[in-house]
Amino acid sequence: MNHAIKQERPFLRLLELFGFVLGAGIFENIGVNSAHAYYYDIRRIMMIADVPLEILLLEASIWYAAFNLAIKLNLPKWGIPFIVGLFGSIQDMTIDPAAVFDSYALQDTVANTVNLKYPGAFIDGYLSGQWNWTNPGYENSFFGIPIYNFSGWMYLMFFYTVWILIGRWLQEKFDSIVVGYFYPFIAGVLNVACLGFPLTVFLVFGTFDSNQSTFQSELIILCINFAFAISLLVFYRKRLTKIDIRKDGVILFLLPVIMHLYDVFYAFIQKVEIAYIPVLIVSLLHFAYLFYVYQKSKNMTSIVY
Repeated sequence: MNHAIKQERPFLRLLELFGFVLGAGIFENIGVNSAHAYYYDIRRIMMIADVPLEILLLEASIWYAAFNLAIKLNLPKWGIPFIVGLFGSIQDMTIDPAAVFDSYALQDTVANTVNLKYPGAFIDGYLSGQWNWTNPGYENSFFGIPIYNFSGWMYLMFFYTVWILIGRWLQEKFDSIVVGYFYPFIAGVLNVACLGFPLTVFLVFGTFDSNQSTFQSELIILCINFAFAISLLVFYRKRLTKIDIRKDGVILFLLPVIMHLYDVFYAFIQKVEIAYIPVLIVSLLHFAYLFYVYQKSKNMTSIVY
């Protein structure tokens, strides 16, 4: 929020953050209560229905950092949502393994409460992580996380970015503060609606019927999603504008790095061994790209806005 309030039209930037929280909150609660694909530890405080507020704020922070970096990369407008989705999904690849396998035993009374609300929640005894998958659907996965989760994260970020870009364009076109007040929240709701489109289902599961998806179909579509987004980074790599490190360095570079480092240290401190490999490899790859952008920007002679 500190970065947002220092931007031009700071109130609108803050509304964009809250719009993401709104949309993500609706989407996450659907995932918990309708799809019954996963649930969050019920012992948390400050829940928005069945989803922890801290999770929604974390997701909004990831979107904000990824969005602002994508803007600085000076990509064509149509390419920005793909890059935001890519960065968001990569960030999630270290958060999830550390959270899912940070498991604690539940007392019988608590476990029975969970079982009543989320049938089939417990497979290997009464263990609950910060975030729990109830039915991955197959044995192979990304260190215990269904592959479709990461494509899903990509398009959660993708569609919200699309609607925010449209909202910003409309607000500037009509120079209307009323449009500015409403478009972030409309974007949050439309984001959820777009995630239900048949094409989105295919881009997440690799099939138009999510119930028929397999490890192979989800992995193939995730690779295609990532490959397309990475190709945009490579193709438009020379369009990067110089970044004002004092002004934007914390949100563009430090925040993603701190999030990854937290996941790395958390996994090792809690001895979540299954998370060691993904948190280290994914973090190092993301660090390398951020360092590349930082160095390239540092060598530029002027700041372009």
